[in-house]
Amino acid sequence: MGNNSINPILGIYRLLHRTLEIQEESDNESSSNSYSNENYNNNEVDADGMNKGEILMKSGEFGIIEPSPDKGLNAEKLFSKNACHQLMLREILPGRFSKISFGKNFRPNTNGEVAVNYGVRAYSGQYSLDGSFFYTCCQDFRVHIYDTTNPNVFKETKTIVGDGRWTITDANLSSDNQWLAYTSITPIVYLAKTDPNVDFQIPLDFSKRLSYNYGLWSIRFSNDSRELVGGASDSRIYVYDIETRNVLLQLDGHDDDVNAVCFADDSSHILFSGSDDTYIKVWDRRSMRGGKESGVLVGHTEGITYVTAKGDGRYCLSNSKDQTMKLWDIRMMVSGERFENMQLEDYRQGWDYRLNNYPGDRHFKHPQDVSVMTYRGHSVLKTLIRCHFSPISTTGQRYLYTGSEDGRVRIFSLDGRIIQSLDVIEAIRNERNRNTSRPIYLHRPVTRDVSWHPHLPLMTSTSWSGPHRDSGVIVCHSYKEPDH
Repeated sequence: MGNNSINPILGIYRLLHRTLEIQEESDNESSSNSYSNENYNNNEVDADGMNKGEILMKSGEFGIIEPSPDKGLNAEKLFSKNACHQLMLREILPGRFSKISFGKNFRPNTNGEVAVNYGVRAYSGQYSLDGSFFYTCCQDFRVHIYDTTNPNVFKETKTIVGDGRWTITDANLSSDNQWLAYTSITPIVYLAKTDPNVDFQIPLDFSKRLSYNYGLWSIRFSNDSRELVGGASDSRIYVYDIETRNVLLQLDGHDDDVNAVCFADDSSHILFSGSDDTYIKVWDRRSMRGGKESGVLVGHTEGITYVTAKGDGRYCLSNSKDQTMKLWDIRMMVSGERFENMQLEDYRQGWDYRLNNYPGDRHFKHPQDVSVMTYRGHSVLKTLIRCHFSPISTTGQRYLYTGSEDGRVRIFSLDGRIIQSLDVIEAIRNERNRNTSRPIYLHRPVTRDVSWHPHLPLMTSTSWSGPHRDSGVIVCHSYKEPDH
């Protein structure tokens, strides 16, 4: 190569560098307002006035902290352009960009396409940990399992026909993808194999501790799939040993229905439980004395509809009938002993969230709130709306997302911004328009659950639909390259 020759890779780098320098000045003004949002929580600040969510984004606990690119090479702006540019930059600067830094910029951004319709309500829908299949549970006591190795095609491989009262309330998959547990408003949990060739089910009877007049709202496997933790309508939490078929623990710490339970991490030592009494309680099985909680997360003013763990034994996320989603750090929890001596006012409005709009002030802040951040903009009505952390492998869990009574999926940045809103009714309308030329009127669906694919920028929502919201629909929301 002669002295006047230019290394082609360096030439591409310089071209990209110069392109971004030119764009920098014109982009600066618009970028300052690109995420302005009425739901941005300016009150969620620390003692120095810094947004707590922004601090978390830079802490390394929610994805890697990316090194700053060379002067003039604004990677975030380049990432916002298109996938080809990102791939090129990753090849040019392999040390600068990880899988997470690459993947976090690709979020589901379309209203989606209808994948499945049901004649009954669908209550939950989730991908397996490896994304190879998707499962839903419905009001007709059926659990549907779909092969999603081709993410664009939902191929039903098995339908589990169950039993119960009113509806299947929850379903959960074991970490090895071999077993699925589902619950109803009874004291019986059923285990079924995911293998299409195996039809038998195993009933696990909680009735020695849980009266038949009560039921289970929530169920979760431990990481080793040997135990189940359940939240019940009798205000208790149960830990069940699958091998011995016995209830190992009965925890009595709540004063109302326990709508959500989960393990905090893979060790299965720490449990989270969320109740209609407005509190999330933290239970450490290694130091439990007299069945007492280790601590309490105080801050919601209405019942908890869902709790999910980040998986690091520290952070959890909750949805509540006070119309907020909250991020928690158990290092900030109120100790169990202190909680017993606190004078706490009951701020619940005494209303029925299934029938009415929220009568309270959506921006009221609990005086003893210990949450890290509060997120607003969605609607937690009609049913137990669920929320989740984004996938760790592609986003570092730096986004939070939730369903909503208005039929939209909202994706939040940690700092409180709604950075994406996906409208399920548009997917339903597009499907109907393809099948008829007549004008149609659609009732707005209720999006109860959402699942982000663990490895792809693909999200699948589970909603109630139809005139009386008595049908179900599964919608796949994909990523589409922005137009420029």
